[in-house]
Amino acid sequence: MWGLAFVVEAYISPLAAQVDESESNKLPEQYGIFTGQVMTAVKDACRAAVLQKKPRLVEAMYFCELNTPTEYLGPMYAVLARRRARVLKEEMQEGSPLFTVHAYVPVSESFGFADELRRWTSGAASALLVISHWEALSEDPFFVPQTEEEMEEFGDGSSVLPNTARKLIDAVRRQKGLVVEEKVVQHATKQRTLARKV
Repeated sequence: MWGLAFVVEAYISPLAAQVDESESNKLPEQYGIFTGQVMTAVKDACRAAVLQKKPRLVEAMYFCELNTPTEYLGPMYAVLARRRARVLKEEMQEGSPLFTVHAYVPVSESFGFADELRRWTSGAASALLVISHWEALSEDPFFVPQTEEEMEEFGDGSSVLPNTARKLIDAVRRQKGLVVEEKVVQHATKQRTLARKV
């Protein structure tokens, strides 16, 4: 997160200050408000405030320059499409049968990119990856249909199109061993045994 600040202001109750002054000669109270209770309440309030503003996921992008012969343009574009790449421009190099393609590839999709590109183009294509910028995903990772129009369009939520931002969050949560909210069984049916026991 960036561009975010939480201003925490301390508040001391005037009644508590008067009680403290009058009972200064007595022993301090053994159990006050627990630190864990305060930390949990503040953490939950901060999380609710962030989620109320509809946060968006931001991912790092590589600038990718690819060189490939004309006959391998199709397989190269297939690899780029599988990796959620966005092609910027394509131009032919003068005096050679090579094409130069410029694209943005998400860093999370770049693992094994060069090997897959060589495999699909029989080693004819080469790629140069340079870190470029951070790009916000337009999808809401916490989208659940709630209004009547959204329910008509998406149904109860089971027919919502795959959400890339949610997939990235779930992948990171699985990697860290955290809980992932996913439906394991979509349509459960009773198993029917065809064999008849005599």
